[in-house]
Amino acid sequence: MPFDQEQSPLGLLLSRTYLLYRKKAAQRLQPYDITPEQFGILHQLSRHGGISQKELAQVHERDQTSIGKTLERLENKQLIVRQVDPNDRRAVNVHLTTKGIEVLEQVTPTMRGIETEINELLTNEGSDQFIEAINKIYKSLSG
Repeated sequence: MPFDQEQSPLGLLLSRTYLLYRKKAAQRLQPYDITPEQFGILHQLSRHGGISQKELAQVHERDQTSIGKTLERLENKQLIVRQVDPNDRRAVNVHLTTKGIEVLEQVTPTMRGIETEINELLTNEGSDQFIEAINKIYKSLSG
C-alpha cells in the first residue's frame, strides 16, 4: 500500500520526510566520502571549535558511544583530532583539522543546495513559518 501523506500522523510524516532528506544528503555527500551525520559534526565543530564529545552527543541527540564511533571514523580520515581537555582530564575536546576544514568547505555548498531546493517549494513567508513550527515542536518535545 502506498504512503498516504494526507492521512498520516504527524510523527510518521516527519520521520519519513527526514529519512528522505537524509537519503538525498547521503547520495550527494557520497563523492566526498562522508555521511550526513559526519557533515553535521564537522559543521558543528566549525561553529564551536573545541566542543567536547559529550556536548556533541547532546547536540546530535545521540549517546556518547555512538558519537565516539563516528568521531573515530572522522579521526581515521584525518578530519578531526580529539584532545584531552587541559582543565578536565576526564573530558575530550574535538577540533577540526586543516583537512576537515577543507572538506567542510567543499561539501557545504552541496548541503546548502538541498536546503535551497526545499526552500524553493515554499514561499519566503512559508519557509519562515515552517522553520518556526519545527522549532516549536522540537522545543516542546525536548523540554
